[in-house]
Amino acid sequence: MTYGNIFYTTEKLTLERFTWITELLKLYCTRHYPESLHHHPRTPVPGFSLFFTNEACYSLIDHRLSKLWDILFRLPHVRFIFDSQELLMRGISIEPFSRRIPDQIVSAGSGNAGTGSSFAEILLKATRQETQDRCLGFLQFESPYLNTSSSAIIDLFQATVGKKISPELYGFLDGVYIMHNGQRPTMTVNAGDMLMKVNEAAQQKGLSPLFLVCSRSAASRGFATFTGHKGKIISSCTLPAAKIWDISQIAGRLCKRHPVLSHSAFAIHLPRSPKVPEIRSPGGSDHPPLVVLVTHSPYGNEMAFGALTFALACSHLGIFTRVVFMEDGIYSLSGRHKLGDTDPVLNIQSVITATSGTCNLDYYGYVPSFRERGISGSSAWKGVQMIDPAMLAQIFFKAPGGVFADYQRVLIF
Repeated sequence: MTYGNIFYTTEKLTLERFTWITELLKLYCTRHYPESLHHHPRTPVPGFSLFFTNEACYSLIDHRLSKLWDILFRLPHVRFIFDSQELLMRGISIEPFSRRIPDQIVSAGSGNAGTGSSFAEILLKATRQETQDRCLGFLQFESPYLNTSSSAIIDLFQATVGKKISPELYGFLDGVYIMHNGQRPTMTVNAGDMLMKVNEAAQQKGLSPLFLVCSRSAASRGFATFTGHKGKIISSCTLPAAKIWDISQIAGRLCKRHPVLSHSAFAIHLPRSPKVPEIRSPGGSDHPPLVVLVTHSPYGNEMAFGALTFALACSHLGIFTRVVFMEDGIYSLSGRHKLGDTDPVLNIQSVITATSGTCNLDYYGYVPSFRERGISGSSAWKGVQMIDPAMLAQIFFKAPGGVFADYQRVLIF
């Protein structure tokens, strides 16, 4: 079976991000699947679906992105799915675009009024792999009320339970707050209560919902914990269904083949030729490889360090992990960082240098992001390979050597 590829985002798309996504899709069609340019391709071409909800909906009317939309609309086998409820909330009309390219652009609503599948159901169908791991994971690292992505997670999990697929939520960084007990928001839906309803509905269907909280993220945010029976970490701060685990145990869920999304993520099909027999070495891996895109500057918040922490945890478990510094993430590689003994954070360049030889872990820097800012890297480039758009597409769409999985996750931090 040929699986398609997806990009899912709840975040507002900057011109820079939309540019490299457009370049990726151009290379996908022209270099990796050139037969897609034929009216009647002889071999199946995996489709590419882009899902936009929450703040990402504004990209449709952002004039700065109009030329890039014109390019995307001309690419075959690429479709765009928008959450119609989010469009209505923001006063955005999709009709001018749907009249122009009705086969490529889709507006999907709740699906409760006989209007077909909902946005969440279409996303679920696009991401689901036909494997024994009938579950869907979501890595939550944004706080639930400063961002609106939690509502999209609830919708997705409700659709997941409806299809008898187990939902899994992994709380990391500020994402742990979504599983904090005693939430009482006044301006939005209570994410904690909704998660408990999802958990109850899943259990009633005989599913195995899983709600995990990163112990380090929880501890740094004052989640009171104590050690219970057999060393189990227990907390009165979390929802009853939530479990506090070490980051390595959360990363261990990514050893499975089920789809895992985040606030901006790709799920990529890695083609395998049935005509070419594969010789599997003892050191080969069936774990889906992971690409982590570091897009935040290193010291303004936890995102860059969080991305490295998560990448290292995955690589230590045998998941082939590639970290790409791009957008503002390239500031981790620019200049020579000097931190004093009393500074509360680590020197990220020292961390990169110390871990650059780690097994199953590669570092890359995206050259167009450096050029966009008019800066160059420093000695921290040692152990970091510089890549252009064509090489980034190679990372996205070609299986790394020694990896036998046919599916790759890409998470944007």
